[in-house]
Amino acid sequence: MSEPESLSPLFDRGIDVPRMGEIRARFLELNQQRLRRARSVLPSRQQVFFDLLPLLFHINHPMLPGYHSQQAPCGIDNYRADAKTLERVRQHIARGFSYPTQAPVENQIRSLFLMGSCGSVGHGDSSDLDVWLCHRSGLEANALQQLHDKAAGVARWAAELGLDVHFFLMDSAQFRRGENERLSADAAGTSQHYLLLDEFYRSALLMAGRYPVWWLVPPEEEVNYREYVALLHTQGYIGADESIDFGGVGRIPAGEFIGAGIWQLYKAIASPYKAILKLLLTEAYASQFPKVSPLSLTLKEAVYHQALSADQADPYLLMYWRLEDYLRGRGEFDRLELVRRAFYFKTELRLSGSVGPRHAWRRDLLADLIAQWQWPWESVLGLDTRHRWKLRRVREEHRFLVAELTHSYRFLREFATSSNSAALIRSEDMVLLGRKLFAAFERKHNKIEWLNPGIAPDISEAQLYVHRDGFGEQRRWLVSASSQHSFDADSVLEENRRLSGLLCWCICNGLLTASSRLRLVGRRDSLTDTQLQQLADHLRRHLPPGLAAADAERHVDFSRPKRVEKLLIYPNVDRDALSHLGGGLGYQASHYPVYSVELVVVNSWGEVVSHACRGSSALLDLLRIYQQILVSTQPGEPAPEVEVLCLHSADAPLQQHLRGLMTDIIPVFKPADGTQARYLLKLHSGFYIIQCQHEEMQLVLAQNYSQLVQCLGRGQSVYSPVILDRFCVPDSALASIIRRSTEADCYLFVHWREGEVDVFLRDERGSLAFSSMPYHSREQVIMSLSRFLHHSRLEQQGDYQIHLLELSAEGGWHSEAMDPPSDLDDGGTAPLHLEAMVQDSAETPPLFDFSCEGRRFRYQDFGADLIDRVAQELFAGAAEHLAYQTLDRLSLGPGQQTSVYWRYKHYLEDMLNAAIDQRRFHHR
Repeated sequence: MSEPESLSPLFDRGIDVPRMGEIRARFLELNQQRLRRARSVLPSRQQVFFDLLPLLFHINHPMLPGYHSQQAPCGIDNYRADAKTLERVRQHIARGFSYPTQAPVENQIRSLFLMGSCGSVGHGDSSDLDVWLCHRSGLEANALQQLHDKAAGVARWAAELGLDVHFFLMDSAQFRRGENERLSADAAGTSQHYLLLDEFYRSALLMAGRYPVWWLVPPEEEVNYREYVALLHTQGYIGADESIDFGGVGRIPAGEFIGAGIWQLYKAIASPYKAILKLLLTEAYASQFPKVSPLSLTLKEAVYHQALSADQADPYLLMYWRLEDYLRGRGEFDRLELVRRAFYFKTELRLSGSVGPRHAWRRDLLADLIAQWQWPWESVLGLDTRHRWKLRRVREEHRFLVAELTHSYRFLREFATSSNSAALIRSEDMVLLGRKLFAAFERKHNKIEWLNPGIAPDISEAQLYVHRDGFGEQRRWLVSASSQHSFDADSVLEENRRLSGLLCWCICNGLLTASSRLRLVGRRDSLTDTQLQQLADHLRRHLPPGLAAADAERHVDFSRPKRVEKLLIYPNVDRDALSHLGGGLGYQASHYPVYSVELVVVNSWGEVVSHACRGSSALLDLLRIYQQILVSTQPGEPAPEVEVLCLHSADAPLQQHLRGLMTDIIPVFKPADGTQARYLLKLHSGFYIIQCQHEEMQLVLAQNYSQLVQCLGRGQSVYSPVILDRFCVPDSALASIIRRSTEADCYLFVHWREGEVDVFLRDERGSLAFSSMPYHSREQVIMSLSRFLHHSRLEQQGDYQIHLLELSAEGGWHSEAMDPPSDLDDGGTAPLHLEAMVQDSAETPPLFDFSCEGRRFRYQDFGADLIDRVAQELFAGAAEHLAYQTLDRLSLGPGQQTSVYWRYKHYLEDMLNAAIDQRRFHHR
C-alpha cells in the first residue's frame, strides 16, 4: 500500500523498526513491574480478583463471578488464560471448572486497564480500583447494557472481597472524538479529556489485550500524533489487533484546565488531600500554557531515553516532583508543606509504627522522601495520629485546606480571563458541580459550616458541656469539651445565639454522636440536662448523616434546584424568656403560647440552616418563613416534612397544636387550584387573617370579633375561601358559615331574632358581609333579598349559584337550606319598586341615580338633596307602618363582586331609611 501524499513530507526520515521494538519492550517490562507491585499490595484473597479479572471478561461461564448471560460481549484480544490462572479458578471459585474449548466467534473486548494509584506509592489499603473496560467500537446498545450488567456483577464480587472497583466502559474511537460519558459521582464527564488521558498514560496498567499505540509515538512527534499513528498502520509496522488508540496529549486546550479544576474542587469536598494534589498539578500545567509539558510526556521521554525501574516511573512520585519544582520556583513553601502532608496522607502509611511486608517497598520510597523533606519525628507522629485529632487541630487544617481551595478557585478564574477561554464542560455539568461547591463551601448567615470532610476520621467527644451567657439580644450559647474552665475564649469550641444551631454544628461536625453526653454548666434557668439531650437526639435523627455534596448516593439531588426537605421547629426553648415580655398572661390564655421559636431547615443539597424568631410576633415570623419555603417548592413537589418538639411538659399541647397548624395552613401558602385562601388564626393579641398575595404573606389584625367580621368583608380579586384554625371561634355563627360555604358560590345566611333579622352574605369570591334590619314578614325579607341577589348576578353575568340558608343557635350554631321563593322571576321582568344606578364611581362615595316606581331621580337634578327627595317619594307612597325600605336592584357596572353590591345596598338603604324616619318623626 502506498503512503498518502499528505503524510510523506512528515516522515521522509523513516521509522526505526528495531528502535520501536525496543521501546515497546521497555513499556511492557515497566508494565510488568508495576503489575507485580499492584498485586503485592493486595491481601491474598484480593489477589484472586487481580489474577482472574481478565478471564472473567474473556469468557462467559456460569461458574464465574459476574456471569450475566452467554450473549454478553466477551473475548479479549491477544489473551489466553494460562494454567496458573485456571488453577486459581478451581482453587478459589469452582473445583469443577473447565475452560471452554471453543473461543468466542469474535473478540469484543480490546483491552483491560487499571488506572490511577494502583501499583504506585499512593496505593493504600482503602484505594479503589478504576478499570477501563475497552470494548469494540460500535457495540450495539443491548450488548453494551449486557456488558455493563456483567461489570456490575464483577464489581459486586470484588466488594465481597473488600475491594472498591469501578468499571468504565470505553470505546476508544468515541473517546478520541471527545464523546465522554455524562457526569456522575465517579466520572468527570465532559470536564476533562486530555488531562484524563494524560493521567491514563502515566498510570495505566495493561491487564490484558492491546497495548496503547501511544507508546510507539516518539515524544517529539506528539504534535503529529494522528499522522504518525496512521503511518504505523498503513505501513504495517503494527498488527491490526495489536494496539488500541485513545489519541495523543500534545495540545491541551486552555478550557480543559478550567473544567478539570472545577471537577477537582468538587472532589475536594470528600477527599481534600487527594484533590489538592491534582488541583495543583492542573495549576502547574496551566502556568505553562500554551507550551504545556504533561507528566505523561515526561515519562515517555524518560522511557525513550533509557529503561526505567518502577521507582523511577511511579506516577505519584512523578506528580510530587513536578509539584515540588513548581512551588519551589514560586517560593510558596507553605503550600509545598500542604502538598507533602496531602501526599503522606494519600499513601495511608504510618511511618512512626510498623508497616506490614505487603507495603515494604512503598514504605522505603516514602521514608526516602521524608528524609529529603527533613521532617522531624514529632511531625510524622502528629500526622500518624490523625485519627485522634480533635476539633482545634481539624479547624486549623480546615483553614489551610479552604485557603488552598480558594487559591485554586481564584487561579482558575484568573486563568480563564487571561486565556480568554471557557471551561470545556457541558453547561449542565457545570451547573451540577457548581451546586455541590456552593453547598459544601459557601458561607452564609446562619448556615452550619462543615469543618471535617475527609480531614480526621473521628473527632467525637465523650462529653460536651453547654453554657448560656448573657440575656436578651446578647444571649449566646457556648460549648466546650472540658468542665474545668470558666468558658473563656481558649476553652470554647463554638458559640451560637441559638441552642439548636449550636447542637447542629456539634452534630454535623462529628463532635456530638449517639454515644456523647451533654451537660449544662452555669445558669440553667428552666432547661435540664435531660431536655438538652432530648433536643440533641431529635436533631441527630433528622440532620444529614454527612456532607451531601460528598455523598455519591445524593448525586442526583444536585441535578435539580434545591428544595427544603425538613423543617424542625423548637418552641420556647428558653421558657424564662417569657419574663422579658412583661408577664405572659395573654400567652397562657392562647392555644399558641409561643414566645420564641428556634427552627432548623434542611434542604435537598444537605445544607443546614438555623433560625430563631422571638417576641410577640414569633409564631407569625415562623409562618412567614414557612410560607417562603412553600412558595419556593416546584409544582408537584411535596411540602417539606415538619417536625415539632417541645422540651417542657407545660408545652405538650402546643406541640400537637403547631403540627396541626403547619398542616392546615398549607392550602393558603401553596394553593393547588389557583385560589387565594385566607386563614383565620386567634392569638393572644387578636384575630389574624393570613393570606398570600404576589408570593408574600399578608396579615390583617382584628382586635375583636366585630372587627374580624368587618375585615372578612374586604374585596377579593379571585375566589378566596376562608380556612378557620381549629382553635379560632370554633362554636360561633362565623364558624358555621365558613364550614357551610365550600364552593365559589353566593351563600345567604339569615338568623331570625324578635323583630330583626341578621343577614350574612358570603359571596362568590369569599368575602363576608353582615347587616341587620327590622322586619314584619319573613317571606317578604327572603323575597327582597333573593330578588336583589338575582338581579346582581344578572348584571355580573355570573355563573355561580345562590344558596339560601337559615342559621340557628339551638344546640350549637348550624344552618339549614331554605327553598328559594317560588315566584322569583328568572327573566328579570318583575316590576321594581326601588333601584339605584351608579353615575360616577370615581367619587368617594360614588354618586347614584334612583328609580322609584318607574320615576327617575337623577343626582344632576337634585345634587345633595337627592336622598331627601327619594325619601319624600317613598314616604308619600308607603304606609306608616313600613319597617324598613330596601333596594330591589343596584347597578354598579361590570367587574364588581356581590359583597360590593351588598355594601352599597345597605349604605344607600341606611341613608334612605334615616331620611324616612326623620319625615315620619316630623309627620307625627
